[in-house]
Amino acid sequence: MKRSYHLFEIKGLNQERFFNQAAKKYHLFEINRQQKNTASFKVDFKDRKKVRKELLGAGFEITFEKSGGLLFLLSKFFVCYGLIAGILLSAIIYAIQYQFVQKIEVWGVQETSQIQSFVEKNLPSKNKRAIDTKQIEQQIKDEFDGISFASAAIVGQTLIINVKDSIIPPEMQGEFAPLISQYDGIVTSISLIQGTLRVEVGDIIQKGQILVEGKVTNAQGEVLLLPPKANIVMDIWCEGEETHYDSKMVTYRTGRSKTESKIYLFGKEFYSHSDPLEFDSFEVESFSQMLTNNNILPFKIVKNVYYETKTELVESTFEEKREECVAKAKANCLQKMPDCAIIKNEDYKIIEGAGWTKVRCTITASVKVTGENESIYKQTKTS
Repeated sequence: MKRSYHLFEIKGLNQERFFNQAAKKYHLFEINRQQKNTASFKVDFKDRKKVRKELLGAGFEITFEKSGGLLFLLSKFFVCYGLIAGILLSAIIYAIQYQFVQKIEVWGVQETSQIQSFVEKNLPSKNKRAIDTKQIEQQIKDEFDGISFASAAIVGQTLIINVKDSIIPPEMQGEFAPLISQYDGIVTSISLIQGTLRVEVGDIIQKGQILVEGKVTNAQGEVLLLPPKANIVMDIWCEGEETHYDSKMVTYRTGRSKTESKIYLFGKEFYSHSDPLEFDSFEVESFSQMLTNNNILPFKIVKNVYYETKTELVESTFEEKREECVAKAKANCLQKMPDCAIIKNEDYKIIEGAGWTKVRCTITASVKVTGENESIYKQTKTS
């Protein structure tokens, strides 16, 4: 059997010393001194890495290397076939995991998290063969009222859901447009006059949700269009806040002011007049207007009014300002309340912090929704 070896050809000085030291640790054979500073020798194949390291550490230049023998052939075989085996194993793993869906994407709408969570929850399996895309499409249409179109397709390892929001057809616009809630709230009573109800008493309603559709189905199964009408009463909630600080810096105008006037012609300053400004701090209000109505001599006047201000530290306790804070909190809340609302309850909460006290007002109000009520808006065709 041919001995496994590794051939080195080196260049450098003090070769004899290296050979003497290396021969004590490794089996060196076929040493050939070709020239004064060059030599070649063989070592056992298993020692090649150690010898190479010592050669480089001793400052020798390795000009050529070559391996041979059974161990070399076996190592080459294992490296080659190990690489092939690794590729085959990777291909098998990829082929197996390719049969499963790894990701779900929702296209066509801005809010995708709800649809994505719904699909993930209702998937029978991640295996592609177990996924029925037609069933997914129907489930989405049944679950989400605002969806008019849904399609599902598996592309690679991604399940792509393409949806479109409902679009009211032209024949349902105008007088047949559905009644849509303009507020968030809860339905407390319903009296349907005509149309098809989409909500029930006790339902929590979001702004923009359809309450009554302008259509009915007769005994023959025909769909008839008609203006939706109903008396629906909802409870809505609004919040307002006002914060009182025990001490704060307040800036106010003293009543003194100075005026500066400038006249411009073609964008260049033509005339200027101003009073001496002696204020340490001030606020400025500016306004301008054209003095002429032609483009031949476009005179423009600009006035700057400087108001003197002072800043002082104001200290007060919450008890001193309680009624004022409560009134402001309520006023802030009422600004969010529709005019047609009937107040049912007011609740006030006091929140205390370090140097401040906050009053939070929550008002519960009742809103009556009808076909003509301003609390309902209709979707109309835009030109």
